[in-house]
Amino acid sequence: MNTETNRWGKIYEADVRKKGGNIPYILSKINKKKKLIHLIQKYANKKVVECGSGTSVISIHLASLGYQVTAIDIEDGVIKLSKSLASDYFKTFNYSEENIIFEKKSIFDLGYSQNLFDVAFSNGVLEHFTDEEIVNIIKQQLYVAKTVIVGIPTKYFSPKEAKYGNERVLELSYWRKLIKDSGGVIIEETGMNREPLSKRIVNFKKYFKPKPYHLFVVKKENR
Repeated sequence: MNTETNRWGKIYEADVRKKGGNIPYILSKINKKKKLIHLIQKYANKKVVECGSGTSVISIHLASLGYQVTAIDIEDGVIKLSKSLASDYFKTFNYSEENIIFEKKSIFDLGYSQNLFDVAFSNGVLEHFTDEEIVNIIKQQLYVAKTVIVGIPTKYFSPKEAKYGNERVLELSYWRKLIKDSGGVIIEETGMNREPLSKRIVNFKKYFKPKPYHLFVVKKENR
């Protein structure tokens, strides 16, 4: 496997090492994403799919709670890392491994039947794509799930603060337009701050900016 095809795998592996290993990494991510997790639980009865799952931490946690979860990503290295994280987490806390499936699949070609899932969600994914691609991705998710939840970074961040270098940090009004163009209707939205209190105090000049991350809950428009 060459470096380019395992780009995200190497990025995430470095993130895991910085946190001190698999379990500290997972617990830290779960703690920072509680609002997103609670939002997914609000709309999901049983079946959930994460589109562009990365390290799949949210999917792993939801599976430990009893949800039937499918985590998809296009990169082999990412899926391998996700499986390693899941295995350690389930063994450490004695959870069943039966509730999660990892699949190598493109978010542009999900291929699932209509409304197979209660919720399709992505977090920190769509900002890496063009307008046309974003609309296509959301359309795909609206077909396979009754509810779509999208998490994106906001204008809280400057272009220099892009964590991975290629994020498109757009106005929330622009995201609303893209969602509308995809045939979606926003039924709920909220901000999410994953930064520790110490960092929020240092960034007091950003007090009046939107929260660092924004969550949209979307249903398919009835026509």
